[in-house]
Amino acid sequence: MGRIGATIAVADISKEQLRLNEVKVKEAGFEDYVEWRKKLDIINLEGISNNSFDATVCFGGPFSYVLDQIDTAIQEVLRVTKPGGFVLSSVMSGLGTCTHLVEAILDGIDSGEYELDEIDEIMRTGDLLGKYAARGTHQCHMFRWSEFQKILSRYPVEILDASATNFLSTGYTKQDRLSKAMNNAEQWDRFLKWELDLSAEPGAIDAATHFLVVFRKLA
Repeated sequence: MGRIGATIAVADISKEQLRLNEVKVKEAGFEDYVEWRKKLDIINLEGISNNSFDATVCFGGPFSYVLDQIDTAIQEVLRVTKPGGFVLSSVMSGLGTCTHLVEAILDGIDSGEYELDEIDEIMRTGDLLGKYAARGTHQCHMFRWSEFQKILSRYPVEILDASATNFLSTGYTKQDRLSKAMNNAEQWDRFLKWELDLSAEPGAIDAATHFLVVFRKLA
């Protein structure tokens, strides 16, 4: 955002993430564009006035962590966004995550670490809770794109675009090969073009561990 001359305000529930943001922004040379940093929760953006921002960016999948307070979170984000303003968000994808982790899931079932019925419940609901949450603390809800669309339909917004975060490059097993491709400028430019094009296809939006969505506040 600093590259286009925007004034930036940064909020996060984690003091450590705010610290890291300051470090990285300073390294990139854009600290002068930051107006403030505050420790805030997306379900309670206390102290931020209504209709404050031309664009509100919610990256890192914050809507996935609020669980049954998703409506409160969306209402708060819309409250601080100006009418006609934009919301850009990354959202955790249930389908893409399951595809990404399917080998570990099946191995865990075979070893007895995971219960088949409980994995089936996660697949059905998208809720990653309890012992199935990463390190027992990373509890979240993984959305399907169709589900997130239905939630947004309850609000005065217009969905402008959506895309998987990646499609062709999904999967750790491809990383070595992609590193090699990056050394060939012509090949890499063409690959990125394919990635951008295919990731935006309706059938691909759920394919990555996250999807991206841009919507505009209408009123």
